[in-house]
Amino acid sequence: MLNIPPACRIAIDNMSSQADVPQLDCHLADEAERAAACINAHESWGERRHVEEYVKWRMQSVEHTRASWYVGCVDDQVVTAMGTYPIMLRAGGHSCTGYGIGGVHTLPEFRRRGYAAKLMEWVLRQQLDAGTQFGLLYSDIKPEYYAEMGYRLCESYYAWASPRVGTEQVGDARIESFEPGESVEALAEMYAAVQSTRSIWIERDDDYWVWVLQRYPEHEWCWWVPADVDDPAGYLQVWTTETETRIFDWGVLPGANELSFWKSVFEWAAARGIARIEGWLPSSEAISQCFEVTHRIKELTMISPLTPEAPWDNSYKHDTAWFTECDHI
Repeated sequence: MLNIPPACRIAIDNMSSQADVPQLDCHLADEAERAAACINAHESWGERRHVEEYVKWRMQSVEHTRASWYVGCVDDQVVTAMGTYPIMLRAGGHSCTGYGIGGVHTLPEFRRRGYAAKLMEWVLRQQLDAGTQFGLLYSDIKPEYYAEMGYRLCESYYAWASPRVGTEQVGDARIESFEPGESVEALAEMYAAVQSTRSIWIERDDDYWVWVLQRYPEHEWCWWVPADVDDPAGYLQVWTTETETRIFDWGVLPGANELSFWKSVFEWAAARGIARIEGWLPSSEAISQCFEVTHRIKELTMISPLTPEAPWDNSYKHDTAWFTECDHI
C-alpha cells in the first residue's frame, strides 16, 4: 500500500467528491504535449518573449530538459502540467532520493477544479513506486495549498544591501574570479564541506554540477581568500548587471570568518560600482549585520517527507534557509 501523507489523502478525498469535474488523464508528456504545456505556461512566465520564442527556448533550455514533464488532459487537451527534477538530499546524515517540483500550471479556464492537485497526486504515486523519499518545491502561491498535500513550510529569506567603496576594512583578503569548468572538483569539494554542518542540504553529484554550469554560463564564480592565507575559504556565484549583483550561490568553510567574507564581497562589489547586492540569504548573525533581511513573499521553500523511512527533524525548517537560488527550479 502506498504511503501517501495524511494531508494529501484529505485533498484527494475532497477531489473525489467533485462528481461534476471531467475525468483528468494524467501521464508522462510526449513532445507535442510538452510544447502544448509550454504554450499554456506562456501567460504566467513568458515575460517579454513572444509565445513561439518562449516555447522554443523552454523546450531546449538546459534548466527544463533536466526535468520529466507530466500533463493532465481533458478530452485530449493539455489543461495542467508540471515538471519533476531529480535531486538528492542529505538529511539527518543520510543520502535520500528526492524530486523537485517545478512549472506547475493550469489553464485559467480549468482552474479551481482540483486538476493540478490531481496531477501532483498521480506523480506522487509514481515517485513512491520508485522509492523516492522527499519532495521539494518553491511556492509562488499561498503555502496552505501545498501544505494540504503534506508539504512543510521552511524558512525562506531575501537580503539586499548597497555596498560603498572604502567602508569595509578587509586587509589582504581578496575576491578572485575563476573558471568553474576548470575548477569544478575544488568547487564541489568546498560546497560539500560548507554544507556538512547543516542538518539538511542538496547533494550535488558530477551530473548535477554539469547541469549547474551549463545552466548559468553567463554567471561569474569567485574564490574568497582570507588575509594571511594562500587557499580559498569561501566561494561566490553571482550574476552582475550594470546596476546590481545577484548572489546565486555562496559558501564559507566551517571555522572561517563569515563576517570577513561578506565585508570582502562588499568591498569587491563597491569597487566595481555595483549599487546593490542581493539574493537568497539566511538570517545568520553575519548576514544580519551586513544586509537588510526579510522573509521571501514568493519562491517559498517547502519540503515533504514522503515515507515513514524519510528522516524528519524540525531543524530542517531552519537549515533550508541556507538553500541557494542556484538550486531553484
